[in-house]
Amino acid sequence: MDASEDVIPHIYYLAAVVALLPLFLKMRSTIRARRESLLRMASLLLVMAFLVLASAAPQSIALINRTTGVTNIAAPWVYSLLTAFSACCLLMLTAWRDGATASAGRVMRWVIAVYSLVIVALWVLFALGDPAVERLRDFDTYYADEPYLREMITLYIVAHTVANTVNFVLLWSWERRVRRVDAWLRTGLLLMGTGYIATLAFNGFKLTAVVGRWSGHDLDWLSTQAAPLAGAIGSILVGAGFLVPHAGQAAYEFWRAALRHRRLLPLCRLLKEHVPAGPSTLVGKPDIHTSLTIREKEIRDSLYTLAPYLDHELYRRARRAALDPDPVLGESLGRRLTPREAEGVAGAVAVSAAIAARADDPGRGSEWRSPDSLLRDVEAVSGALRRPGLVEAVRRSAAARSESTPAAWNDTPAP
Repeated sequence: MDASEDVIPHIYYLAAVVALLPLFLKMRSTIRARRESLLRMASLLLVMAFLVLASAAPQSIALINRTTGVTNIAAPWVYSLLTAFSACCLLMLTAWRDGATASAGRVMRWVIAVYSLVIVALWVLFALGDPAVERLRDFDTYYADEPYLREMITLYIVAHTVANTVNFVLLWSWERRVRRVDAWLRTGLLLMGTGYIATLAFNGFKLTAVVGRWSGHDLDWLSTQAAPLAGAIGSILVGAGFLVPHAGQAAYEFWRAALRHRRLLPLCRLLKEHVPAGPSTLVGKPDIHTSLTIREKEIRDSLYTLAPYLDHELYRRARRAALDPDPVLGESLGRRLTPREAEGVAGAVAVSAAIAARADDPGRGSEWRSPDSLLRDVEAVSGALRRPGLVEAVRRSAAARSESTPAAWNDTPAP
């Protein structure tokens, strides 16, 4: 056995595992969004890619033949899986690109009808043929001249080539339309396009090897060595291309939620210590989106409790001090703050003063006021609390700019 042939089974099995990897990584998101038909179809495509790749390995072919007791029955089985995978890609892309339109529905019905007939024809041709010698690696080229089997091999290669060519043309026209609209969608389309190029190379290698047999040339290595590698890469890229727009967007939203959840932690801790919003009634460990919603609600409830104590004039002085610091404060800043940073620091100053004022005069909480006009960007306020030295410097500068320092500052809690 050639050493290169020993690598082929590993290529198939490795590619099969990689095809399922996105599903395992995004299992929770996929289950949570199981009602989305496109995501279900993309997940099904990855499963089918896994089945095709796992079944096409020589060891798997031998197992299928031995289990059924029919010599070479793995050939029409793998060809049928590959044909169904091609048809599903075409159906998925049509539904994804054109939506639930009447014309898309007609195209999808034609695809189902035609490729179902192709699969039936593959089995009929296999039954009419005489594949008496088991071939685990070179069935296509070994039986390239045999009646009925020759037609079966040619049929699956042509059907696969037509589906991939149509898909590539549809992708090319669609990618130009979404180039500046959706980065995740464009990434998925580029992955699929690359995958279809690889699968077209797979078909080209197979067909060249078969035609070579017809003309008396031995080009079997194209079918047994080059084609498996191209097919494995193509199947993975196509399946991943369908999943990336969904999984990528979900991962991006998860990252944004996790980042905001972390950035709100200092403000949440300060408010929980001095103005708790009450115990949470949630049971179990929430996901990041639910946890972020809970944190934002707790912060909002605590800020509404503090609203009667918020000093708007103090906030304005602190903001001016942060934007236009005096020489001493300017040296401590190191650089001028952006308007958003200045508003965050001023908000931190105002919240700290309100906490101290509430501790001195808890009865004022009966006066209802909204904190929204003062603390619009709670993330910036929370970020400022990570720099307590800066908040204290701005507080002192703001206090020095007034004729009398507010009494609330005498006992301000540390951020």
